[in-house]
Parts: sequence; C-alpha cells; structure tokens
Amino acid sequence: MSDNRLLENSSNQQSTVANISSKEATKLIIESAKNLVNQLVNYRGDDKPPFLPKEYSRFVNVKEIQKTKLGTTSALLLKFDDGYVIKVNQDHYQVRQNFSCAHEIGHILFSDLQLENYIHNIEYSKFSESKTMEVRAKARETLCDAVAAELLMPELVYRKYLSIFGLSITSIEHLAYTFQVSVQAATRRIIEVSIEPCVAILWYPWPKSKPKGLRSVIERQSMGKVNYIPVNKSANMSSSLFKAYQNDNLVKTMKLFKNGNSVKRLPLEAKGFGRDETRFVISFAFPGRQKTISQ
Repeated sequence: MSDNRLLENSSNQQSTVANISSKEATKLIIESAKNLVNQLVNYRGDDKPPFLPKEYSRFVNVKEIQKTKLGTTSALLLKFDDGYVIKVNQDHYQVRQNFSCAHEIGHILFSDLQLENYIHNIEYSKFSESKTMEVRAKARETLCDAVAAELLMPELVYRKYLSIFGLSITSIEHLAYTFQVSVQAATRRIIEVSIEPCVAILWYPWPKSKPKGLRSVIERQSMGKVNYIPVNKSANMSSSLFKAYQNDNLVKTMKLFKNGNSVKRLPLEAKGFGRDETRFVISFAFPGRQKTISQ
C-alpha cells in the first residue's frame, strides 16, 4: 500500500472518531478495556479477582510502575521510545494507587483509539475558551475513569461476585476487599452493574467540625431513565441515618423518594465508613422492594 493511501486511511479514521457521540466514545474505549481483560484472563487461565494494574502492563507496553512522591498529583504517565512508565503517588492508599494506575492505562487506550480527535470536537462556548478546555478535560478524564473501573472490576466478573454477596450495603466492603478498590469505587460499580434497581447516596456530616446532621452530596442509580430523588436531602442527629454515621453497624429504615409527580417510601440500608474527618455514610434504597406508596 502506498504512503498516500496510508495517510488517507489514517485521516479517514481520525475524521470518523472526531464525529462520534459521547456514548459511542465511551462504548469504544470500554470495548478496548474489555479486550484487555480478556487478554489477562486468557494469560492467567482464570478470572479470579483482583485484577491489578501491574498485570495489564505487559499488554499495553508499560515497562514499569514507580511509586514516588507526587505531592497532590495521583499519577503520571510518561511515554518513552520503548514504552510507558507510570509514576504513582506513594503516599496514597494502595486501593487509590490501583485506580490511579488503571486510569493512566486508560490514557494509553485513549491515545491508541485517537479519541483526542473526539475531544477536540467538544465545544462548550465560542466565547469561553477556558470553559471549553475544562469541559474537554473532564470528558477525557471520565473516559479514563470508565476504563479504570472495567479493568479493576470487570463487568461480568463483578456482577457474578455481587450476586454471591447480594445487593446490600454490607456487600460494599466485601467487594472492595476482593477487587482491591476503594469503598467509593466499589459502590459506583455496584450501581453500574446491578440488575436490581438501586439508588446509592453518599452522605457527609455538616457542619464538618461539629456535625449536627448529614447532607447528601452524590446520588447514583441503576434504573436508566427512572429517577428517584430523596424528598429530604438532609438528616438530623435523631435520624436513623445519623446513627449509621455514629457507629459501624448496618442501619435499616424507610425513606421518602420522589419519582416524577409521585412520592414513594422505599426501604433503605445505610452504613458509616472511614474515620474522624474522613467519615461518611453510604445508603442504598431499593425501589423494587417498596412496601408502601404515598401520594
């Protein structure tokens, strides 16, 4: 094939990638991550977790993963003539290092797929270049986070272990330990792969210095277009949710959620995680297990 033909094919591929949607870009890079998982499973001869970044290194030409001082930076990806080197922050917990390294592998797949052409097609505003750059950066990092989740917690394997442990707030720590990820990452993945409808809410104490209650800061759900929102996004000191913050025991209660124009009382499980200033609560609500309905 002539050089002109090669250049033409490369140009056509770049043009095609530039014109894809966000959903298509996500699908493309996730498929690439799944291929990596399959390579690792075939190489190892089993699909038992954990799936650690160093195991993927041989398939993406990562020569070394170095633990070093990086200040506030989680990890860096360095490209050399003979391959890549990942530098990861040695001061971070191992589970965070795992996610950071997997995220950097995401950047390798991102580059291989020439998705930067898709990113450059994103425009927030013709009058705000800085905001456009911010939106592009977020889109890029979101794609690499999706890769990290698939590499560390492969969808099919994670769903199998979720079915073993059961969809419950108590399963989070079991899954986090099994797959060597953080509690937050394990929770997000539960919502992404769960077949049963589930609403996950992250609650933080307020005020932070001397907590008098909890406030919801992140809501995720596994039902597609169905959107359940808690009627009350705060919880006072006398609430069941605050009891979950005060100790490590599982708390079960009922809580009102909005779904369009209707209000439903859903069964909810909550548990506290972390210590001292890093303490937080995660709750799961289960729309498919509702017992009563309130208009």
